Amino acid sequence: MRRTRNSTSAAIDALPRVDIAYSYAGADGAAIRAFTAAGARGLVSAGFAPGIVSPQEAEALKEAVASGVAVVQSTRAGSGVTLDGHRLAELGVIPADNLNPQKARLLLALALTATRDPAEIRRIFAEY
Repeated sequence: MRRTRNSTSAAIDALPRVDIAYSYAGADGAAIRAFTAAGARGLVSAGFAPGIVSPQEAEALKEAVASGVAVVQSTRAGSGVTLDGHRLAELGVIPADNLNPQKARLLLALALTATRDPAEIRRIFAEY
């Protein structure tokens, strides 16, 4: 990503790649691994309410985090909050709070223009 600066602000020429992986019964994590292999800097997992994924997807998310991909857990349900519990913490995944996957994707892409620190990305999601 290239930034240009002027006297008042920094312009962003392009957002980093952030993909959305939708959960479904029997999902094996192949999509998550493919997005990671394709160079995603961020990934939003759109799980079952309230942000649950299959065991195979959970393993793929853990691998993505270990490889440096910022991962946010959302829900594919029409509304509701993604629970911030020990399950996500163990995976290194950041909860999307009440953002749907599309909104979480945009916020994650914007956050990644400023930081790669998971704690700071978590703070951004808690605030916005």
